[in-house]
Amino acid sequence: MDDESWWVKLAYLADIFSHLNDLNIRMQGKNENILTATDKLNGFRSKLRLWQNKVAKKNIEMFPLTSSDPAHKTAFFLQVVAAHLRVLEERFESYFPPMNEDFDWLRDPFNPLSLISATSLKSRAQDELTELSMDRSLKLKHGELRLDIFWLLVGHEYPSLSESAIKVLLQFPTSYLCELAFSSLAYVKNKTRTRLSVEQDLRVALSTIPPRIKRLCSQKQPQVSH
Repeated sequence: MDDESWWVKLAYLADIFSHLNDLNIRMQGKNENILTATDKLNGFRSKLRLWQNKVAKKNIEMFPLTSSDPAHKTAFFLQVVAAHLRVLEERFESYFPPMNEDFDWLRDPFNPLSLISATSLKSRAQDELTELSMDRSLKLKHGELRLDIFWLLVGHEYPSLSESAIKVLLQFPTSYLCELAFSSLAYVKNKTRTRLSVEQDLRVALSTIPPRIKRLCSQKQPQVSH
């Protein structure tokens, strides 16, 4: 406990895990998809490279707990931090390889450069993408609608292209929805209601459609006074 070098390493770990926790929180949500999650991972990788350059200049202001300890100024500790950041960046590249360039057509089909990234699409889908990129009416809607809603909207006119886009957006980027279901189940089926059949209740708990309480109550007769 009296070792200053041990304390400064502990402070650094607390700082780096704080950044990782923040990244984890930003990747949660019902509307998160594999593209938005990849963007955030790429952004964090860029920060790791930026932090390595700052550490080389003896600047660790991005780690507030570490910078408050005078022991952080030693050359040995700065070398340890720089080595850890390099390893962390390598691990991120190993677990989360970059893939966004292959789906530029999905993000912005009206960008002429997006046609270059559509080489993995089938011939019919490429033809539909070429036609879609010239549709100025849909271009206006693209900026107003969420990405998944937009591709569902164009499905009737560009079915092959829409199907290819939906297959990408349907992929689960994290286990957030699964964990949300388990949390809802633990709340609904607790120790005082162990025999409760939870199928319908769990469906309501996980639904994104808000209940219209007033309409539901209007269909029931209130308890009359005796």
